[in-house]
Amino acid sequence: MILLPQIYATDHSLALSTIGSVLFLAKIIDIFSDPIMGWICDKNFLSKKNWIVIGSFLSGLAFYNLILPSDKPDAIYLFVWISLLYFGYTIFQVSYLSIGYDIETDYEKRSKLSAGREFFVILGLLSSVSMPVLFKKINIESELFLLYLAIFSGAITIPIFLIFIKEIKGKKSKSLEVINLFKELKSNECLYKLLVPWFLNCLANAFPMILFVFFVTSILNGSEADKEFILFLYFLSALFGMAFWVYLIKYIEKKDIWRLSMVISSLVFIFVFFLETGHIFYFLIISCLTGFCLGADLAIPPSMLSDVTDYHKKKFKNDISGVLFSILILLNKLTFAVATIVAFSLLDYFDYKSEEISTANVKYLLFFMYAGIPVILKIIIINKLKRFSLSKKEMAKIKENLYG
Repeated sequence: MILLPQIYATDHSLALSTIGSVLFLAKIIDIFSDPIMGWICDKNFLSKKNWIVIGSFLSGLAFYNLILPSDKPDAIYLFVWISLLYFGYTIFQVSYLSIGYDIETDYEKRSKLSAGREFFVILGLLSSVSMPVLFKKINIESELFLLYLAIFSGAITIPIFLIFIKEIKGKKSKSLEVINLFKELKSNECLYKLLVPWFLNCLANAFPMILFVFFVTSILNGSEADKEFILFLYFLSALFGMAFWVYLIKYIEKKDIWRLSMVISSLVFIFVFFLETGHIFYFLIISCLTGFCLGADLAIPPSMLSDVTDYHKKKFKNDISGVLFSILILLNKLTFAVATIVAFSLLDYFDYKSEEISTANVKYLLFFMYAGIPVILKIIIINKLKRFSLSKKEMAKIKENLYG
């Protein structure tokens, strides 16, 4: 999401509006696959480990063809392979997340498990933005290095995961009928109180993520090395942030930890509006602080959803962890689809060119989309999260009822 638009715009001469439309359409199609995959996981047609293998293979194949196209790629080529990448990752991610729910039932340990999972995700991201620098001596492009890194690391780590992680054999979900499943979801008030803030927060994070390269290039006049170094410190800060926010769960409710992180993130984002050309160091400080807050976004909501899943199981006597986690993924993807089509369409409308000096209107637009939208949305979320009612005390009662 960070590098691919620029690659296809610069190297393959596709218009930003075309890229945005293709990514938006692929995401919309992808979104429909999430609840279907969640339902399939809950039915146990195949083990979740088998689905992880299938999803990994499809993702690797699609990634390879996106980075190393056999011919000059057009919009159709991009659409086909990005759709397959999304589909393969859906199969992988829904199965992967729902296995995590099966492994742990404790209130605090679930957050540690969630943080541990995201820790290694961030570690992979750190590798992706730092290791290419070491290979510049032999002129390996960053995106090509990422391809090799993903395939090589996946070929090693996924078999290790399959060997050492014991999959809990769950019972098949009783909700074969989609109508009954929708009725249950509609009646789960805790689910809505979590999913609305989650959607808005993902949207708040999506805009700066997809606009990062363009903001650093056009506003700060930063170099490729600047981008790589900022991303490295951003994700490194998220690693430290996760440990800090998860530690606070001993003393503070999960929803209040998440709200606190968004208060800090919003205050820090305001300083983006004071940045000018060459302010790389100040932007680096902002990125480190917001990266630290990102640790809460990564670790806390999935843990809260595990609690909501237990609440659902107690209320309806039905385990639909696959469906619930697929909804979490679905909303995340939807926000990227929305942010992509809005951001790239507006940039194209104002005739943005990354290789040219931006006009005042384009700069104002970049400032608003990169920092203004996230601040507005996070203020709304902070207020909405007040209504989330599943506390540590309440979850202790639910856990005792379900697991003894």
